[in-house]
Amino acid sequence: MEFFVKAMLFSFGGLTILAINLWFCQLIYQSFKGGDLVIAPVKIVGGSGDTAAASETLARMLIARIKALEWDVEQSQASLQQADIKQANEGGPSAMQASEKARGVTSGVFGTPRMAGLNAHLFEPTSIDIKVGGVDVGGVLPRIQSWFVEDRTLSFSVSYQGNTATIAGNIDALGLDKTKPLWIALENATPAAIADEIALAIIQRRWAKDAVEYRELTADEFKKLVASIIGAEQTNRRFAALNIPTKAEFERILADVDPLAEKMQRWEQLTYFAARIAEGAERNERALTFYGRLQASSNPQTAAVSLEKIKALEALGKVATDTANTALKIMQEAAAYANEVLNKKFGHKLDTPTVAPIQDRNYRNAYWDGNKINAPEVIADIPDIIYHEAAWPHVTAVWNVDYRGQPGALFQSYTDVLGSLVKQQKLGQSAKDADWEIGPGAIVWVAGRLDPVATDRQPLRSLKAPGTAYDDPIVGKDPQPRHFRDFVKLPETDAGDFGGVHINSGIPSKAFYEAAIQIGSDAAGAVWIEALRSFDRSTDFQAAAKIIQRKATERYGAGSREEKAVKAAWNSVGL
Repeated sequence: MEFFVKAMLFSFGGLTILAINLWFCQLIYQSFKGGDLVIAPVKIVGGSGDTAAASETLARMLIARIKALEWDVEQSQASLQQADIKQANEGGPSAMQASEKARGVTSGVFGTPRMAGLNAHLFEPTSIDIKVGGVDVGGVLPRIQSWFVEDRTLSFSVSYQGNTATIAGNIDALGLDKTKPLWIALENATPAAIADEIALAIIQRRWAKDAVEYRELTADEFKKLVASIIGAEQTNRRFAALNIPTKAEFERILADVDPLAEKMQRWEQLTYFAARIAEGAERNERALTFYGRLQASSNPQTAAVSLEKIKALEALGKVATDTANTALKIMQEAAAYANEVLNKKFGHKLDTPTVAPIQDRNYRNAYWDGNKINAPEVIADIPDIIYHEAAWPHVTAVWNVDYRGQPGALFQSYTDVLGSLVKQQKLGQSAKDADWEIGPGAIVWVAGRLDPVATDRQPLRSLKAPGTAYDDPIVGKDPQPRHFRDFVKLPETDAGDFGGVHINSGIPSKAFYEAAIQIGSDAAGAVWIEALRSFDRSTDFQAAAKIIQRKATERYGAGSREEKAVKAAWNSVGL
């Protein structure tokens, strides 16, 4: 038994010594051969908590971040290249427009969503193989290990001062000539942010070894470039899967990429990428500038691709111009019709207001600026909004309003009511036939979705049932009240809609609807217009209700059906 125990002990001891020797020999071999880089546990000064544990944790987070960035960039770049090839095979913008037409998307109204592409490697695939070195807690083995891998070790230190950290490190082990030591001041420093900064710095310096372009980028510029590649791929994926509009996302990416492309004009891959992002942002003139630079490329394929892109964008620009001209003509005709109707109702002789197109397709509003109607092209499909805006000069001609609070809401109600009267006359409708809605289909535009106006008919406002016009996941629910007890109090500032003028207008609009249903739109409109001439700057809901009731009595007589209908209409909204 004793012999057996001794044999086991000697065998165990021998195997242990053999394992140590093999490990030792492997370290010697690796020290001569080179191989994997090693990140020493990060030395931490200041901060809080167990610095020894945090040191190794931060080193492991750094390795994970490097691997994640490498994977993200490689996958994103490959996906962008596939998108570029797919679009080229499908015929570029013309094929895309055909696809949109099949879905009912109106070109030149909601914009043309595009997917960014990349026809060459902007980043070369890189695999930086790094391991965490031994934790220096004393003893001979970690020190021996550190000694053998010293020439392959990346060492970093982090000094905390409150929420700010200074990151320093020597990265000679990357094998780069005359490498500038790492020195980064980072605000709002968290372990994740620190790992991200060091990982990006390591990747940039490794790529700079083989590509001079990366040496010319600052750390912040390199970070924006990497984020742009990953962001473009994610935007493409969301569009392909969910049909989510991409213009705003590509505009944000272009803001980062454009300055880099200007700085590095000879970097053809970056120029091409910037051109594709500009296309996605619907900045076609900017895209043409980038493609124009590529025409002089020494690479025949690059020059040929840029020429085809230039032809396609120029053709698209002509189509967009034709579409814009058609939309402007439609809006101007709507303004002329509304002005003709309102001139007769008011006894005015006002000139037809000019419609000025808003070029920014992402602008979600139309407005009267005191001289003209300003509206984006999409309003050509929503004439109610032109009718509403055309009513402004007629109302202001007889009422010098203090545009805020209740007077402002009353003013908004009048422009909605008059716009509805114009619409009813245009369509040959009576009060009972009308939809009593302002801008059916406008919510899909305000929300920025790709759905065509003809499909989603949610309006901006309902005179018949304020508060029920729309319920949209992006825009929200119609906030208009239909009774005075639900009046919404907001600050009388621009941010507060000048006291909720567009919200609380639902109360007097509902009163007009109730009167029109009883006595007809023309009779109710005549009373409302006549009363308007007696308003002063501060006429509120209560005062307006009294004036309108008095005008109904003067026009149709005391005890008349019209007088009773108007009184009942105001009573129905709590006034």
